[in-house]
Amino acid sequence: MSIHERVLSVLAYKPVNEVVFGAPYEITSDILDQFNVQAVINGFRDNNSSVVNSSLASIDPFAEAKRRGIYHEVDSGSDMTTDLIIDRIIHHRLEYETRNKKKEKKEADVAKAMNLI
Repeated sequence: MSIHERVLSVLAYKPVNEVVFGAPYEITSDILDQFNVQAVINGFRDNNSSVVNSSLASIDPFAEAKRRGIYHEVDSGSDMTTDLIIDRIIHHRLEYETRNKKKEKKEADVAKAMNLI
C-alpha cells in the first residue's frame, strides 16, 4: 500500500479526522498543539516483539503524549510485523523476479512486433 492509500484508509475510519503526513518519529509538544491533538493511539500485539533502530531505542516517541495523558494503546488485532513483511519479500523475491522477466519478454516481443508492422 502506498502512503496515500494508507492515509485514505486511516481517514476512512470514523473517529479519525486528520492525518499528519511526514510526522516526525517523536511526537513533540509543538505538533500536539499545532494540530490540537486530543488522542495519540498506538496499536500493538502482545506477542509481537518490536525491534527498534538502535539510534532511536533510547527515545520514547510518545513521552509528551503520555505526559499529557492523551496516549492510549490498543490491541491491533494483527500479528503482522515489519519483520514478517521483510521475510515475505525475501522469500518471494525469486518468484517476483521470474514473473517480471516473463512480463519484460512479452513487452519486448510486442514492441518488436509493432516495429515490424
